[in-house]
Amino acid sequence: MVIIKFDPTRKKPKSVSHEKSRGCDHKEVIAYTFYRTVYCTVCGAQLNPFDVLVDMLKGYVPPDKNDLEEKQLNKEVERRNREKQKKNKPSPQ
Repeated sequence: MVIIKFDPTRKKPKSVSHEKSRGCDHKEVIAYTFYRTVYCTVCGAQLNPFDVLVDMLKGYVPPDKNDLEEKQLNKEVERRNREKQKKNKPSPQ
């Protein structure tokens, strides 16, 4: 998921070397509204706004009802909750 901050000021974005941006996931970005640009807040690399938008949508699109991974995750969460409830039950004395 991408975290976005907006900067409505006319402050110029910082430039950064490409070496510093290598290995960064660019998961926190800042959008400079005046310059209509998007930069990573961690490494400072300028990013493609369309790519940032796609990453945002991937994080917000709900899973399909037939999504196998989602079903497996829900079953595992239910199983762990049942186990937790069993452990928390007081034993009869």
